[in-house]
Amino acid sequence: MAITTNGSYVSTANDFLAHWQLCNNALPPASPLLVRVPDKNTLVSRVQLLGLRDALVTQQGVVQSRLADQQLAQGSILTAKTGLLAQFNQLTTRLDANFRNTNEYRLRPYAPNLGAGQGVFSEAIGEAMTCWDKVNASVPPAGVTLPLTLPDGTTRGSFASTVSALQFLYADEKLKAATVTLEQGKRNDIQVDIYEVLKAYREKVPDVMEAFPLLVESMPRLTPLPGHTPAAVNASAVFEAPNAAKVGYDASTDALLHSYQLRGNVGDEFSDEDAIVIATNAPNAPREFVTPFGLGLPGARVALKVYVILTTGNEAGSAALFVTRPANVQPLAA
Repeated sequence: MAITTNGSYVSTANDFLAHWQLCNNALPPASPLLVRVPDKNTLVSRVQLLGLRDALVTQQGVVQSRLADQQLAQGSILTAKTGLLAQFNQLTTRLDANFRNTNEYRLRPYAPNLGAGQGVFSEAIGEAMTCWDKVNASVPPAGVTLPLTLPDGTTRGSFASTVSALQFLYADEKLKAATVTLEQGKRNDIQVDIYEVLKAYREKVPDVMEAFPLLVESMPRLTPLPGHTPAAVNASAVFEAPNAAKVGYDASTDALLHSYQLRGNVGDEFSDEDAIVIATNAPNAPREFVTPFGLGLPGARVALKVYVILTTGNEAGSAALFVTRPANVQPLAA
């Protein structure tokens, strides 16, 4: 088709590879079509483009895997924050019940929002630890035994250890995020190389294949033809045990309909940068996709869109769809 987003590079490269093979079939075996990439002043063969395509497919998989690693790290942070917030609330409840009208009660902290960032959340937790320290060093009110222990048995020391562990989780998530950025850069570099080859191919074919006008006319495009953008279709997605997303969509009525594509990426938001083509359906195929993409582990979450693709290469994506694999879903028995 044509390059519209990062995810379209592979399918576009496939179109060029198929056309390149037709050109090579038409030429003498000893003189296959070679294209010159001007910026590098190198000749590139079809086999080399195939290698770039395969490298991109591999790197797209690496990016999704690193996104999954980051997602797991973010899940660990959320779990730790949820536990700390529960203990935080136990602490304030105990303060409310036993320390009103004391100097230490003036230090009673306010609970952070679970979705607060590292700085805001950590500051509130730090205030809780300071208050706890002062309470433990105070003269206990009537009926209170110090050092203060929470109803679940948590002590000031064990609470601090959990807080410290959360900071390590934040550091790990930052490392995972940096790794995602590095792998995205490698993917983008491969895409630049592919684009240069495809552009050079379109410039070379009219010269070399002048005796084969049909091959010149049928060259794949790098960009969509002028024309309208199709209307997006409504789509929905549900989790299908044990590890798949089932996506259904309405039919497009566009006269230039070429196909439907399911694109997606690992994570909580759909990203045009990271989404890849998961599957393609012909216009008359059953209007659904079933895929295990990104849902290999309990708790995994993916973002998906269904695209309407026209023969001109113009396209439109549905609203983003989100599917999460529940943490308690077990594989079906054989």
